[in-house]
This record gives sequence, C-alpha cells and structure tokens, in this order.
Amino acid sequence: MIRSVRRSLAGLLFGFAFACVSLAVSGWLLQRTAFNPDRTASMADVVLEDPAIKGELTSVIVDAATAQLGLPRADVQATVDQVASIPAGQALLAEVLHDAHAHMIGLQPEPVQITGPQMSQIIRNQAADAIPAVTLPVPEVHALSVTRSVLRWLVPATAIVAVILGLLGFATHPERSAVFRSLGFGFLLLAVLVAVLGYVVPRYAVPALVDSVWEGVPRELAEDSLPLLIGVVLLLVGAGLGLLAGSGMSRRRNRYNTPVKTYRYTEERNWS
Repeated sequence: MIRSVRRSLAGLLFGFAFACVSLAVSGWLLQRTAFNPDRTASMADVVLEDPAIKGELTSVIVDAATAQLGLPRADVQATVDQVASIPAGQALLAEVLHDAHAHMIGLQPEPVQITGPQMSQIIRNQAADAIPAVTLPVPEVHALSVTRSVLRWLVPATAIVAVILGLLGFATHPERSAVFRSLGFGFLLLAVLVAVLGYVVPRYAVPALVDSVWEGVPRELAEDSLPLLIGVVLLLVGAGLGLLAGSGMSRRRNRYNTPVKTYRYTEERNWS
C-alpha cells in the first residue's frame, strides 16, 4: 500500500517537473529568437537577408536623404544598397535593427529614429549630419510585450521548481527502473515541445501577431537558430531512448534475479 502511494506521488511530482522543464527550456529558446534585441543587432546580416525588412529600412533612408539634400535617388539607392550588403555597413544598421526589435516587443517605448550622423555614414555624405532624425515606422505589439514580461520571470522560476520537484520525485519513487522509464518518456515529450515552442512559434505564430514588415525579425532569427534547435532535440531524443532502454534492461535484470517462489504441497491423507 505504501509503495503504491509513493509511486503515485512520485509520478505526480515527475509530471509537474516535466511541465516546468518544458516551459523553462522552450521559454529560453523563445526568448533567444523572438525577444532578444541584442542578438538581433549581432545578427544584422541575417536579419537583412529578409527583403521586406531591408527594403523598408533602405527606402526610409533614401526618401529622407533625397528629400532633404536633393540628391539623385538612383545614386543614393545604389549607395545604401551597397552599404547594407557589406559587413561594415551592416554594423552601422545594427543599432537601428536593435531599436526596431526592442520597440516592437515593448522594451523601448521611444520611437525608432535614424539620426543625421547615422544617415551621413550610411549614405556616405557628410551633409546628412544636419538632417533631422527620421522616424522608422515600427509598431509596438502589445501581445509580444506581455509575453516578454511573462517569460522574464517564468523561465527562471520554472527551472528552479523543476529541479526541486525532480529531486523530490527521485527521493519518493520506490522503483529505479520505473523512474528511468518516466524520465525517458519525459525527455521525448520535452523534445516535441522544444521543437514546437523553439521553432514553430517564433517562425510562424509570432510573425502572425505583427502586422508589419518587421515580423520577419523573429522568423529570420528562428531560421538561424534551427541547427542549435535540431541539436537540442536530437540530444533529448537520444537521452529519452537511452533511459527507456536502460529501464527495460533494469526490469529484466530484476526479474532474473528474483528468486523463484516455491510452494509446498502437502498430501492430505484420510485415516479411517
């Protein structure tokens, strides 16, 4: 009876622990792809591979430069396109991409602006230093802002709770082979959740919330993180299958080592 109660309690603890681990790992991956402006700036070359984002950014710069300085549009466009295609130029645009991403997720309330000094470096014309700052039309998405705020405390909290519940589950469960079996299924489930929340959500769900060309930012970052995500998923699947195999071997070993129960049969004799 006591073993049955301990087994049920351990199963419940492991269930909650796996749920917390799933939230922590998936939330961390989601933070990395959809809610990290610093990574957006460091991956400016990847983000600028999106033609919509690159076109929006360059068109705003070209429009401001031609309107304020009276320069030929074709020449300015050619210069900006060249700058945006080389590492040095992408480094100049990284700060603008950082601010755009930060504003979109509610981390930076101020509007995204390109200053005159920034403009002069991008269009290669010192006269642009005197141009007033140009505002980039980036929307702030309330749903992303709320999600970012929740993930900021949810990820560390669930990670801590998962460790505590996992240790309690180990200490409570009376059968080691059953523990390995539960862990194996848990790792396989975690692999599925990581794939969904680490790639599918930032690749498809998050961009669906952004009614702007800037929806391409989390999509491009998710694509760039795909090799890391595949590695994590394969590691979890391998760990899960290994634990399941170890659980089966442990159960067979215990069965072989269990003494065969013998029973004495007494012959009933009737005496007359």
